[in-house]
Amino acid sequence: MNVSSLQPTRIILDTDLGSDCDDAGALAVLHALADRGEAEILACLYSSGRNTHGPGCIAAINAYYGRPGILIGAAEASDLGDPRNDFLEAIATNKALYGHTAVSRDDVPDLVTVYRQALAMAPDRSVQIVSIGHTKGLFDLLGSQADAASALPGRELVELKVKTWVAMGGAFPFENKAGWNFGANGAARYSRRVVETWPTPIIFSGDELGNAIQTGRALSRTPIRNPVREAYRLWQNALDTGRASWDQTAVLFAVRGAQDYWDLAQGRCDVDDSGRIEWRNDPQGSHAYLAKKMSPATLAEVIEELMVQPPVLAG
Repeated sequence: MNVSSLQPTRIILDTDLGSDCDDAGALAVLHALADRGEAEILACLYSSGRNTHGPGCIAAINAYYGRPGILIGAAEASDLGDPRNDFLEAIATNKALYGHTAVSRDDVPDLVTVYRQALAMAPDRSVQIVSIGHTKGLFDLLGSQADAASALPGRELVELKVKTWVAMGGAFPFENKAGWNFGANGAARYSRRVVETWPTPIIFSGDELGNAIQTGRALSRTPIRNPVREAYRLWQNALDTGRASWDQTAVLFAVRGAQDYWDLAQGRCDVDDSGRIEWRNDPQGSHAYLAKKMSPATLAEVIEELMVQPPVLAG
């Protein structure tokens, strides 16, 4: 399968790393795609307000892959997100092993500031925003005011610079539940308003899509100093048992598109105040969701190959 392109896909990753280990796996996939010339990582945003060490863990992973200079922003402390700390603090505070500098949210700029900076520097309609956490950061971006980076307010800046929002979230196909990222973690009131007012196409990678795609065990073949390996080891022993690949699917699509991996169902998605979705089929709709096509086992091989790919830029 030929996945090369003349221009790497510009990616901003919005994550709640720590609520599960698949966020770390998704970041590994993204760096591997960047090493192959398929992606350019503009920024990593940490959207959770309930654990201060998320930015430090992101910084450790970025340093391991030889990209310590990637912009990192963090949401302010709040009661939104998952407080679990299975691996964040252990990785974030081990600067001697991983070679990073930022440890906590106090060491990085505000999430919206970094969002606006990364978007302002990008060519028009060139950025794929991939959210693999809740939607509060995107809500804050849309409502942001002009600043030193751009004279445009948030919604207009997004409309000018973003090509697509790839959202890991939503219960497709249409189960009567809110799902984690769109509602179960407390973000439902933001999810409804963001989906309703987002000015570019949205592609949803639903909660059910990654359930059968089990990855992570192959990370045991990577060096012990790999922070992604450590995240999986500390998360319910996922290094031995594997873990579903919800977030990796969203990143893979954002960079490579549907290809032979998925079908796209076109239409319009509405999110209610509890985070549940209502879907209307429409060939002309500005929304779509990923539907199963390739077998989960084959997709797992594709994703895991990227997750264990050795860093190209690491010293």
